[in-house]
Amino acid sequence: MIFWIAALLLTLAAAAALLLPMLRRRAGPRDAADHDVEVYRDQLRQIDRDRAEGLIGDREAEAGRAEVGRRLLAADARRAGAQLQRASRPAWGAALAVGVLVPVCALLLYSDLGAPGLPGFPHGERGAQGDRTPELRTLAAQIKKRLEQDPTDARAWILLGRTFSQLAEHDKAAQVYEKALAFDGGNADLRAAYGEALVLAAQGIVTPEARQAFEAILAKAPGDPRALFYLATADEQAGKLQEALGRWTALLAASPPDAPWTGIARERATKTAAALGLDPEKALPPPAKGPTAGDVAAAQSMTPEERRAMIESMVQQLADRLKETPDDLDGWLRLGRSYTVLEKHADARDALAKAAQLAPRNADILLLQGRAIRSAAGEKETPESLAVMRRVLDIDPSNIEALWLVGLAEIEAGDRAAGAAKMQQALDRLPADAPNRDSLMQRLEALKAGKK
Repeated sequence: MIFWIAALLLTLAAAAALLLPMLRRRAGPRDAADHDVEVYRDQLRQIDRDRAEGLIGDREAEAGRAEVGRRLLAADARRAGAQLQRASRPAWGAALAVGVLVPVCALLLYSDLGAPGLPGFPHGERGAQGDRTPELRTLAAQIKKRLEQDPTDARAWILLGRTFSQLAEHDKAAQVYEKALAFDGGNADLRAAYGEALVLAAQGIVTPEARQAFEAILAKAPGDPRALFYLATADEQAGKLQEALGRWTALLAASPPDAPWTGIARERATKTAAALGLDPEKALPPPAKGPTAGDVAAAQSMTPEERRAMIESMVQQLADRLKETPDDLDGWLRLGRSYTVLEKHADARDALAKAAQLAPRNADILLLQGRAIRSAAGEKETPESLAVMRRVLDIDPSNIEALWLVGLAEIEAGDRAAGAAKMQQALDRLPADAPNRDSLMQRLEALKAGKK
């Protein structure tokens, strides 16, 4: 606790010192705290992804979740107690970079490093966290030796980059991620990590190189929230408020109402609209409405039949609304998910087809569409679902699901060599401890041998 109090005070003091030449009054920490909350939530999801990919073990994942969860609670408390003050407009973009992004990056640096040699870390608070730096450096050395033996191992490059990020050596992390991209250029998550490392290395400034990375992601997936968020931030920093507002609006329109970044995106969009002299209520899409406390209480007292009828009624209301607003991407995604839960697979297929029309280069949406098509066909591959999987490969050539399904279809169509090559690529990308890896490998060998 003493560490976090000291870290917060030092961060705020540094930010204030930088802001004084630009602003006549000090900006409050609320933006930084809001951003911290969203960053820590994203870190929790990243830990789960790393565990699923086999990059970390159960023990490391559990420890990481506990630590990030503690930081999330602390950031939320700071957010609740902070009072918002508005900066003057002449230094609006610079103030954003220093007052929000620099404190966030600094807090991320302190939280991820956790080493005993850091200035300002009290002796009495040095415990288990202080041991992380030697372990991380040992891990980095081991990965480097592995890369000396196989410098084309993209997964090892990625893990080394994440290790440097945890050590807050963001310049090194960016360099390593750049090398990894040479072997896995279609990996949007990797390109996003590269862009984020560049931003952190530049103390919260979205550099031209970082902007280029996020623009590359957006070119393949127009609704990608990470790319929209950082590009909107870049436009704000450059004083391009109209362009920034357009990106914030696009992010809000493409995001589920419960997405962890929706709150801060709406707040930043509101500020941007106000700075342009616009009415935020007219300039921004309205927030999605959820069930009231009364709705929840009523649902808890219902029978399963009554509850399903209520859910179907709410889903029908959403479907009716989409007839009036057919360009609502998030609405079609929510409708598709709702139909899937209700096991109305044909309706889910049609709803997700609408979503795919609105975001034709979003691989995640195309994957959902392909699954819905197969579910509607009795969990069988169809020419339509196969065409969707081929579109996924055009966008993301390394996608495991699409590689496996397209490869299987090619083998069944008689092109055994091409199909087996794609399926082998899918297996190569699976973690070594994936629970279904052995069975998939056996199936591939059987298919190569001409067996079904």
